[in-house]
Amino acid sequence: MTKPGRNEPCPCGSGKKFKHCHAKMALDPAAVADRTWQRLRRLLDGYPATMLGFVRDVYGPDALHEAWSEFLLWEGDIEFDPDTPHMQAFMPWFFHRWAPDPLDTSISHAALHDRSPTAVFLERRGRRLDPLLRQYLEACASTPFSFHEIIRCQPGKGFRCRDMFVGDERDVLERSGSRIMQVGDAIFGQIVTCRDITLMEACGPHPIPPGSKIELIELRERMSGSVHPPTPETLADWDIELRDAYLDITEALTRLQRPEVQNTDGDDIAFHQLTFEIGSARKAFDSLRHLASEETESELLEVAEWDEKGQLRRVSFAWTVPGNRTHAGWDNTVLGHIEIDGSRLVANVNSAERAARFRSIVEEHLGAEARHLATEVQSVEDALEAHREVNPHGPLDDSGLAEHPEVRQRLSEVMAAHYEAWLSEKIPALGGLTPLEAVQVPAGREKVAALIDQIARDGQRMQPKLDQTILRNLRERLGLA
Repeated sequence: MTKPGRNEPCPCGSGKKFKHCHAKMALDPAAVADRTWQRLRRLLDGYPATMLGFVRDVYGPDALHEAWSEFLLWEGDIEFDPDTPHMQAFMPWFFHRWAPDPLDTSISHAALHDRSPTAVFLERRGRRLDPLLRQYLEACASTPFSFHEIIRCQPGKGFRCRDMFVGDERDVLERSGSRIMQVGDAIFGQIVTCRDITLMEACGPHPIPPGSKIELIELRERMSGSVHPPTPETLADWDIELRDAYLDITEALTRLQRPEVQNTDGDDIAFHQLTFEIGSARKAFDSLRHLASEETESELLEVAEWDEKGQLRRVSFAWTVPGNRTHAGWDNTVLGHIEIDGSRLVANVNSAERAARFRSIVEEHLGAEARHLATEVQSVEDALEAHREVNPHGPLDDSGLAEHPEVRQRLSEVMAAHYEAWLSEKIPALGGLTPLEAVQVPAGREKVAALIDQIARDGQRMQPKLDQTILRNLRERLGLA
């Protein structure tokens, strides 16, 4: 900020000459900006209620529902809910960006068609507004919504962000929102600049983590096919596509708040116990021992129990298959546990799909020699509750085991091997390219960088945390160090 003349208007927007207002602040730009921010926040206090009343009186009672339906891309006849998580994004969009479509609106007054409520409000009441508030609303009316990547953050003060489509960077004064943001996140909303200060006028309910930004990079590539590069003016033409991406990402992030636990096959976890009546323990073992892909017959029988006649009575083993469809570094996958005890065959698996698969195997290999008696199903929640009843004060995980140096070393070796293999895997999010292939073009590099940022963030929640050496090696191999 350059120094204003002593007789020029003070940058804070008070309307006073600089010499009578903030000259004594020794021209501290941060102090002047903070003072302007505070004044603008006071002017905006109560503004949403004022605008809602204005819209109801001028546009009519149906305007809110019509705008809400358009904001949600006309998917279903959903009544507006004041408690919607979209409130902080929708209301500014409704005031500043929504405009009745002449070809599809219930608002009959033609003078309101294709005009936002804020634009009409400024036309009719702008002269009576404080100059600072009027300038801010004018900026809101001309600023499109976009996605902004957080590149620096000072919790409680503000953040620096880069428009992911236009590319410009700005420092935003935002005290509350900056407390939940992290570098690498993105936000959907409206970032508005007025008199050398920039505010976050609108924002979606969730910071968008790095891994979810790939969809936005692909949208930018589609936009760049007709505009090189997108500009704030052309960005407004893509308002529907931007909101579509926002709604998709927000829905996915909301589901993550209520995660569906899945196994490595991608099946929803529900514990199934299948019980069969069998004619012969030995025949059942001979028919099913091939399911223990990691152990030989002699190894299995070595720990079996026998009756007084030397006949097999009881044996148990893990049902395994080589490799793993989710984790390329794994040697095998345990699909369930099988126990043969006299005339009973019991199998425990963790999904309906694996239960159906095992039942088919029994029918194929044992046929009439096995009769299905029952299948008991227990949800993850019920299993956790049962665990708490038996061990109310015990841990629910093996985090203590993970603290042993030998275990940590082995886990680090496994993860290093996994991500070494990941470099050469064809990744759907990269359009079927491997990370090593994708980094050869700028957009691909950005996508891969987003994936690694997501790996790093997820790694901080692991127990133990992901070895930072693995991340450094990944970035070096990909030229992203």
